[in-house]
Amino acid sequence: MKKLVRIFTVAALVVVSACAAYAGTPKKIEDFVAKTESEYKSYSKEDWAKSRNEYRALLDEYKGSQKEFTQQEKEQVVRAMGRYNALLIKNGIIKSSMGIQEFSALLPDFIKGLSEGLEANSEEINGALKSLVDTNKINGAIQSLGNALEKIFSVEDKE
Repeated sequence: MKKLVRIFTVAALVVVSACAAYAGTPKKIEDFVAKTESEYKSYSKEDWAKSRNEYRALLDEYKGSQKEFTQQEKEQVVRAMGRYNALLIKNGIIKSSMGIQEFSALLPDFIKGLSEGLEANSEEINGALKSLVDTNKINGAIQSLGNALEKIFSVEDKE
């Protein structure tokens, strides 16, 4: 009987600790991104490589247990992912600013080509997206992205 109680206790502890590990993944990702946001200015090339590896490991952990999380936790993770990727973009722009000057002369043509390509394929893209996502949420997110891009590029107009 004592042996059965011990086995049951050990099994219960394993289940509880596994659940606790899964439940902590969204918080780990949020904490990781918050830490990166506060420290990224001092990151070396090696720090960024280490950061990206840690980020990938956290995402793998999340993907492996994604079904266990509430919608709110999933949204928290996705927002944190967006913030982290914005830092990667910002860092990339800062680190490659010399090349950006050359590219900036070509950027309007790239954007025009991207716009033309999206427009030419808009019906197929729209059809595919409608079956995958809530278009109202996507439209809101696109509006938010547009506002952020407008804010970024309006700085040049003020100078």
